Amino acid sequence: MLLFFSDTLVPMNIVQTGESVTFKCALPSEFNDRDVYWYKQRPGDTLTLIVRVSLRQHKLTTHKFEPEIPDSRWEVNNDQKFNRLTLLKASSSDDGLYHCELSAWTGSIEWSGTYLMVTENTVRILNNTVIQQLAVSNPVRPGDTADFQCSVLFDSEKMACSEDFSMFWFQAKSNNTYPNMIYTEGNKHHECEKKSDSEKSCMFNFSKVVNSSDSGIFYCAVASCGKILFGNGTRLEIVEITSFETIALVTTVSCLVFSLILNIVLIFYQALRGCHKRSHGMESTTSQETSHRHRERIPDPADGENKNYAALNFSKSKEKRGGKKKQMEPQECFYSEIKV
Repeated sequence: MLLFFSDTLVPMNIVQTGESVTFKCALPSEFNDRDVYWYKQRPGDTLTLIVRVSLRQHKLTTHKFEPEIPDSRWEVNNDQKFNRLTLLKASSSDDGLYHCELSAWTGSIEWSGTYLMVTENTVRILNNTVIQQLAVSNPVRPGDTADFQCSVLFDSEKMACSEDFSMFWFQAKSNNTYPNMIYTEGNKHHECEKKSDSEKSCMFNFSKVVNSSDSGIFYCAVASCGKILFGNGTRLEIVEITSFETIALVTTVSCLVFSLILNIVLIFYQALRGCHKRSHGMESTTSQETSHRHRERIPDPADGENKNYAALNFSKSKEKRGGKKKQMEPQECFYSEIKV
């Protein structure tokens, strides 16, 4: 299987060809009987078992190398804190990630790893060029996303496996003497374009949400044809948010939250007030209509009978001389009430 690391720090050892290198596997303080498995993984390849070690009460009892592993190049030893695997003479074919698997009879498993780089390999692939840059401007703030880009220029005619790339990303913090692996893409798809008849360029991208402890130099490393080449590194600067900016930000957010709550309360109050007014108006109108209908249905006892009152005025008319009668003017009638 392939192991891909995300946000995992993997130490790296850089040695010259022919030098020895020792890999350490930390043992727990409360030690029980354990088995230690050492694996090697070249870029883009699967795990290869090197040796199995049996430990009983902090003592190395047995170890057995795999048939294809020459035990003359390796040594295994042990103490109270570490199990050690030593490669006596490193060669260009020893590049890769070395894993330590610590397993117990309870079924618990712990993993650790170290990347080995033999410097001779960088000289043999100088016909490749790695260009590295930061896609966003420096500096960045905690919580921002930093985008890194790594371009690989190569001669496709001189390298038959030039497009079979595996990309690794390393981070070297100011307090560390060596970079740590933080991400690997394995043999994933990448964008390549043709620059000339024989030259090609492949682009790799890596994004990371940074925090205050991520200041340092980020390196990309391209592995192809069993070789590895590092970029020149990109320095990332993190700017802390000042106390004044923090106070201003908190104040602004608090005001916005308070304004939002106040608006919600006012809207709710206006809605309740409108509902109350509509309810009160409907009750008043209903009460008036009911009272009016009630008065129409109940007759007035004083009305008893329909009565007409007329004021009559009887006047005497005198006859004028000449024998003519004066026509009586119509008299006015007054009614006290009319009932229909």
